Amino acid sequence: MKVQVEEVSPIKKKLAIEVEPEQIRKEWDSVVKSFNKKVKLKGFRTGKIPITVLVKYYGPQIEEEVVSQVINRTYPEALKETEVIPITMPELDYPAVDKEATFIYTATIEIKPEILISEYQGLEVKKQVVPITEEDVEKRLAAIQASHGELVSLGEDRPLRKGDFGVIDYKSFLDDKEIPGGSAQNFDLEVGAGYFNAGFEKELEGMKKGEDKDFDIDFPDDFGNPSLAGKRVHYQVKLQEIKTRNLPELNDSFAQNLGKEFSSLEDLRKKIRNDLEQEENRKADLKLKEDLIDGLIAKSEFELPEALVNQEIRQMMLRIEQDFSRQGLSWEKAGLDPNSLMERFRPQAQKLARKKLLLEKVAQLESITVSPEEIEEELQRIARNVNQSVTLVKEIYNKNNLMPELNQQLLEEKTLNFLQEHATIQT
Repeated sequence: MKVQVEEVSPIKKKLAIEVEPEQIRKEWDSVVKSFNKKVKLKGFRTGKIPITVLVKYYGPQIEEEVVSQVINRTYPEALKETEVIPITMPELDYPAVDKEATFIYTATIEIKPEILISEYQGLEVKKQVVPITEEDVEKRLAAIQASHGELVSLGEDRPLRKGDFGVIDYKSFLDDKEIPGGSAQNFDLEVGAGYFNAGFEKELEGMKKGEDKDFDIDFPDDFGNPSLAGKRVHYQVKLQEIKTRNLPELNDSFAQNLGKEFSSLEDLRKKIRNDLEQEENRKADLKLKEDLIDGLIAKSEFELPEALVNQEIRQMMLRIEQDFSRQGLSWEKAGLDPNSLMERFRPQAQKLARKKLLLEKVAQLESITVSPEEIEEELQRIARNVNQSVTLVKEIYNKNNLMPELNQQLLEEKTLNFLQEHATIQT
């Protein structure tokens, strides 16, 4: 076997692999014998079919099997000989099999790019934590109060208004056809909260109990659901009931009912402020790390293998499909076009792929690794979070081959922490 390597691009190589006729004949004979033992032809005993007859009936299948076996034997040897490490399955190109001639086939593969980066320490970033105001604390307190409120039927005869809860039946239509999954009955909707659709909720204001209403809503061109983006949807709505929320009084008793740690409403306010400050600090840390990645990307240029980008896109799509499965949805029911969504994900996937390659390179340069003890500690943390035994969590991770992904995740976190520790941070 002979191998020649052609550099198609910095991230793509083409291997031309030559296999001698002797090896081809050997594989051919082996495949023919195998076929003779398992196929059946009328008038012949199994295993006793003349080769000319066997080739007449099964020639293409025999040739396909010979090519498969030749490539399966020689391709790994070619990689080992050339020390080329592919990140994709090969794109193969091969001729028809001739037992008397050298068999030459090509395998085109993508490889990881060579990344040259030196200025990764001392990256200049800014950490900006938004200060928490009294207004922020009161807003969170009001949300807690609302979550403990009780929804009751409206005791007066008046129209639905902002802040009320409407119990509605609705249907939605696009081009006079009912939208799959776009209808509901006895649907609770807080008017003016913006959880459903601001325009839709505005149309409900002024409706009375038992009233029907038809109206159109124009969706923006950048709407999250591509099947509705830039479209006009027609709605038929019936208001079944109006509800209001009775709120508990904000006092020391209210705070005490939330937990033993609160002896007064002031204690609750202090806890809210502390939680908000921690949240803002976490957001600032995440933003800082994102800025570090952007700084790293800006200091390095390399061609990105399409295989790595597609891998990131597949992961994004898989997570959506898993969410759909839990909700009993499909792409069609959700009104989403997977092909369109994949293209929308491409820029994000490209950035993720660059991030992984760059952090991997920094980890290599700084000899950053993840120890078995760190893996164990993370598995114990996961087990605590899901309230399961560590043994069960390990079993799930091993069964689903998730350990390499966990190791990669921890390595990226350690590398990002290293970059943060060695960054020039402005506050």
